[in-house]
Amino acid sequence: MVRAFHLARWMIEDCTAIILAGGESKRMGQDKASVKLAGKTLLARAIANLQPLFEDIIISVREPIKDVGLPQLCDVGQDRAPMMGIYRTLDEVKTNWVFVVAVDMPFVSADLVKGLANKRGNHQLVAPMFDGHVQPLFAYYAKGCLPVMQQQISDNQRSLRRLIERMDSLIVQKDELETFDAKLLSFLDLDSQHELEYAENLLKTNQNR
Repeated sequence: MVRAFHLARWMIEDCTAIILAGGESKRMGQDKASVKLAGKTLLARAIANLQPLFEDIIISVREPIKDVGLPQLCDVGQDRAPMMGIYRTLDEVKTNWVFVVAVDMPFVSADLVKGLANKRGNHQLVAPMFDGHVQPLFAYYAKGCLPVMQQQISDNQRSLRRLIERMDSLIVQKDELETFDAKLLSFLDLDSQHELEYAENLLKTNQNR
């Protein structure tokens, strides 16, 4: 059993945060976790965004990352699909829920993360709908998802969107998301140098206000 990093204070109950940092990043040209945005790595930004919200944080990685004071779980085998990292971590943690976020989403809103947490109730999965698509890499997954995930993995079906369709999932729509994150910048993911430059400009604009 993985023992996750413990903080002195936490806000979201019965939930471990997972930072997915194991994906390949061909368009970016380097490992996204080490990409710097305004002098700070995307991994460091992800950790800073989540630490005030969760007692337990685990990083899902392809290979161990040096000088990170948090538990890491390495992907097993050659399959780098996000479902594999989520499945392994969800199976290992003691909490009944995990919150999943991709490492390349630097503008995560604490209000939005808390707002979605409050909607878990008796559902098995809570995910936002943004730009016409469900966002499985910014979502809450309950341990009740494990049997279906295991079946999909055995059937070589790694689609998280397919999992969302099969579970008792609550999909939160744009108008409600905007009450927590007006500009919905939480969903800005950095896949290329162009998007990284855009994020740099956003930070500069906010600093100058």
